[in-house]
Amino acid sequence: MLMRKLYLGAVFLLCIVLPGSGLVGQSLFPEPVEDGFFRVVTWNIRNFPEPTTDVNRVAQILLSLDADLIAVQEIHDRTELQNLLNAVNTLSADRHQQEGTRLRSYGFELSGDGGAGNQFVGFVYDEYAVQLTQVGDLTSLQMSPDLRPGFFARVRSLRGGLDFQIIANHTDSGVNLTDYQNRQTFLSALGAEVADRWDDEPDFIVLGDLNTMGRSQSGGQPTVHAEEELSRMDQALSNMGFRRIPASPACSEYYNQEGSFLDHILVPLGMREAPPHAVAQVYGYCRLLQCRPYATGSGPYDYVHASDHCPVVLDLIDVDWG
Repeated sequence: MLMRKLYLGAVFLLCIVLPGSGLVGQSLFPEPVEDGFFRVVTWNIRNFPEPTTDVNRVAQILLSLDADLIAVQEIHDRTELQNLLNAVNTLSADRHQQEGTRLRSYGFELSGDGGAGNQFVGFVYDEYAVQLTQVGDLTSLQMSPDLRPGFFARVRSLRGGLDFQIIANHTDSGVNLTDYQNRQTFLSALGAEVADRWDDEPDFIVLGDLNTMGRSQSGGQPTVHAEEELSRMDQALSNMGFRRIPASPACSEYYNQEGSFLDHILVPLGMREAPPHAVAQVYGYCRLLQCRPYATGSGPYDYVHASDHCPVVLDLIDVDWG
């Protein structure tokens, strides 16, 4: 019954009223993680911080995720990220005192290279719940100097003992031939990287903004639709002994008012801590809209002032089964 409740993704409605704007912050977020589970998230926080970023709102979103570990992408400024997490930790302490919820204290690790766009990937993690070791860049997953490297860590839960390796990624964005080829090359490089590390620890999580957006017709090459790229990625993952966790709803980003599915969580086929029936849950306005186009205008508040991506959440069983 507990597993059924967890993977159905129970949610609550979080609403914010901003002066003069009415009810503009509607988004759906998960209930707090239950004892016995370890929550991982991937979230691209769009060029954090942009001039339009509402840092207080981003802090509220991070608090609402109640995550043990978050893979983040597109971080521009380490100091601003630290300031953001200071705000989250203050909110967590206030909520803990008032409601008795779990006290969180978030720190972070970021890659040493952000590529030409100065977009760093990294891990935000609860220092009360998580120990990170062996942290570092993976240049083997950097398909060109202007792109971001992968980012690696060894993770151990301080509560239940779950132990795994993790790689965060932000692959090439775009639908031209080079963008698409870089993503295909990335999958081959990823297969080699995990194969080299598999003997150290069989439990492995690969996640991030994988930009599975397809390819436009060019240079005599036919169009590859986003669904076809996802299917090809699934086949490549199967060949390396991995699977993509399905997500609900099946979109994690909005562009031109339309939802698309770009952010993914990948695990080995035999990782029992992520059961075969596990479903990642996509939250924020993606969940509220259920991937439907939004009405004309500037878009949901969180789209404009937080990110064009929505958090993707997976709750793992917090034990170490090997």
